[in-house]
Amino acid sequence: MLQPLLRKFPAPSLLLASLLLATACASAPARQPVPIGTGQPREEPVTGVPRDLGDNRGDVDVGEMEEPEDTAKVRGDGGLTPPFMDGRDIKRAAVMLPFSHPNANVRAEAESMLAGIELALFEYADKDFLIIPMDTAGKTSVAEARTDEAIKDKADVILGPLFGANVKTVRQIARDKEIPVIAFSNDRSAAGGGAYLASVSPDEEVRRVMEYVAARGVDTFVFLGPRSDYGRQVEAAMRYEAGRLGAVVAASAFYDPSSGAGAEARQIASVLKSELASRPGRVAVMIPERGVKLLSVAPLLPYNGVDMRKVKLLGTSYWDDSSIWREPTLAGGLFASPDPANQATFRDTYRRIYGRAPTDLAGQAYDAAALAVRLAGEDNLSYGGVTDPDGFYGVNGLFRFRIDGTSERGLAVKQIESGGPTVVEGGVESFSSGDS
Repeated sequence: MLQPLLRKFPAPSLLLASLLLATACASAPARQPVPIGTGQPREEPVTGVPRDLGDNRGDVDVGEMEEPEDTAKVRGDGGLTPPFMDGRDIKRAAVMLPFSHPNANVRAEAESMLAGIELALFEYADKDFLIIPMDTAGKTSVAEARTDEAIKDKADVILGPLFGANVKTVRQIARDKEIPVIAFSNDRSAAGGGAYLASVSPDEEVRRVMEYVAARGVDTFVFLGPRSDYGRQVEAAMRYEAGRLGAVVAASAFYDPSSGAGAEARQIASVLKSELASRPGRVAVMIPERGVKLLSVAPLLPYNGVDMRKVKLLGTSYWDDSSIWREPTLAGGLFASPDPANQATFRDTYRRIYGRAPTDLAGQAYDAAALAVRLAGEDNLSYGGVTDPDGFYGVNGLFRFRIDGTSERGLAVKQIESGGPTVVEGGVESFSSGDS
């Protein structure tokens, strides 16, 4: 296995800090000026300075914008080559993220992801690796135009996009040139065809937590969740894993996310009481909900007569939220997420360098960029390189890409306690041999 892909961070050196304040030495200007917060043209990705992510963004007319003059001065091998990199054997990564998305939270996420990519670049890349930030605005038409530009610029790999619909558009164009797309959507249907999803998917979280409880005697599962794409994805994953584990799904109930779950909770409570009468301790109920809604749904089970001492509650990474940990009903509940031990040094270094905490996707973007740099150094930026069966080790733990474009992850299992979640089983350190 290629381990460690990402070495542990020491305190950032003065050299690293100076590099982070001089991003121009490792990244090209965006293909067109992109208004990020200030509304002024952005020629270089700025690092180390918090940005104002206000709402006063205008629409981007990609058809009328010309590329900045200084980016066209040198074409080198026919691809985009900044003057200071002329003569080098350059490997290029197009970074496609929605920097000008109308939603402020999405813009902030894109900025944090770019910062994570830049951090990986300066930690691992040599002087022959170039990132090319490209704004998709979250639109498929813009993503399509950006992919054409990435091909013209001789990109060896595409990092992004963020949304599933955009990934589907990009992969279709990139596939003709056999350019791997390492994207960040958790829409399973966007995987494949040369696109690999670096996100931590609900399917992987469900698999991990169900394997954990199945190994401890649970063989019956029940689902109570929202009638949404996310809820249906989790329920489908639960049914698949139950079949794989030789377990059964006794019942599923979906409630309207915009209303209460009273009737559905009564239905599930009735099933649970019947199952627990003969199988105490061997039944688990999955509730893939978050925040205030979770705090209103979970207590409906004991309210309807379920003895919570005899049932195991399961959730997804939605439960990694301090606002829900003191709810008595959730005490002892289990969920899977990346091992915090792997993330600690990354989060600390990111905060020191950028002056703010990283988002969850920033870590995923960091891993994707570090992987691209690693493969570029081995001259293996290809489908075969990306799908190395031994996998890679990043700030989100062990991971590898399957041939179908989905990712397999060595997630940890956490248990909710009054003071917060504790890791009851860490992430795996190696994958089994054979196909993933």
